[in-house]
Order: sequence, then C-alpha cells, then structure tokens
Amino acid sequence: MDAPDVDGEQLELTLGPLYLVVVDDRVNGPLTGRPTRHYRSPPQTLDDARCLATLLLDRGSELDGDGPWRRPLAGGQRHVAIVLAPSSRLG
Repeated sequence: MDAPDVDGEQLELTLGPLYLVVVDDRVNGPLTGRPTRHYRSPPQTLDDARCLATLLLDRGSELDGDGPWRRPLAGGQRHVAIVLAPSSRLG
C-alpha cells in the first residue's frame, strides 16, 4: 500500500469572509508604450490577501492601514486594494 501524499493538494475549507486583491497599473501609454492593466485575485483569506498585496507593492514590512496603497512605477503608479469577495457579502 502506498504512503499518503503529504505534499499533495488537500481540500481546504475556509470559514469566514474571503477577500480579493485588486491591482491597477495606471501608466502613461504614450510614454511607456504599454496599456493600463487590471487584475483581480481569486478569493482568499485576509492574511493571504495582505501577503499578496505586500508582494505586489514590493514592501519589506507589513502594510499600514486598510489601503488602498500606491507604489510608483516607471511612467505611472500601481494601486492595490483589498476588497471583500462578492460571495462573502451574502452572509
């Protein structure tokens, strides 16, 4: 009989509200040669959302306040916010 897959994925049940990380890279198109970009993460716990936001903002420490937060980019700014996932609003 094979040993259980310890490193494999497991079904995870998350209780409580879930959050989305919303990212907007707002840039000057003619200056940078690229368009403004938008991203919404999959629903996740608040701790995971704050960790992702910290990485996207290239911060060395925890985020201050409740956001949204901004970070300069070449030719513009990155805006990052954490919002309650739509399915979490129903409860």
